[in-house]
Amino acid sequence: MIRFILAAVIALLVALAIAAVAEEPSQSAAPAASVRVLLDQLKMDTIAARDPDQPGRYVAALYTQDSQLLVISAPYTVPAVLDRLIASGKYMEAYLNLQAVKDHSSHFFVVDLLADGLKRVPAVDQPFDSTTIDGTVTVSFDGKWGDQKLSEAGYNAMFARDDARYARLLTILANELRKKTTIP
Repeated sequence: MIRFILAAVIALLVALAIAAVAEEPSQSAAPAASVRVLLDQLKMDTIAARDPDQPGRYVAALYTQDSQLLVISAPYTVPAVLDRLIASGKYMEAYLNLQAVKDHSSHFFVVDLLADGLKRVPAVDQPFDSTTIDGTVTVSFDGKWGDQKLSEAGYNAMFARDDARYARLLTILANELRKKTTIP
């Protein structure tokens, strides 16, 4: 009887720990909310910015209200072109230029469905987010790591890495958007 009670308590603690991890907000949730609110406030659907920490690298986003946020981070071989597009507010062109390059090495692309930050595992009947690195390595954050030939630990590690990277990119974009809200 004591073994049964002990096993039940342990199972309950494990279930609570798993639930706590599943409900833990991602690092990108708050920055995604900021970008979404700022884009809505400014009535914009795209934004682009130079990555302040990596010369020649840019970040751009395409937002579909109440639907998704598509974010790309990539180097661009002719920085002056993107700098001009960004300075003139032609964010869609900047986004499309980053997407259109032939060589996707060093690219990081995020599909954030619901535009609410990455989720390690989606809620029941909700869409899942994904990331693509170098145009070839795609991870679907659908909770089905085995289907992607990943271990659970590998899946969780990829999520943590990609979520932190995405949060950083969203912060860059939010900072760029905030500049537009302070201009009279």
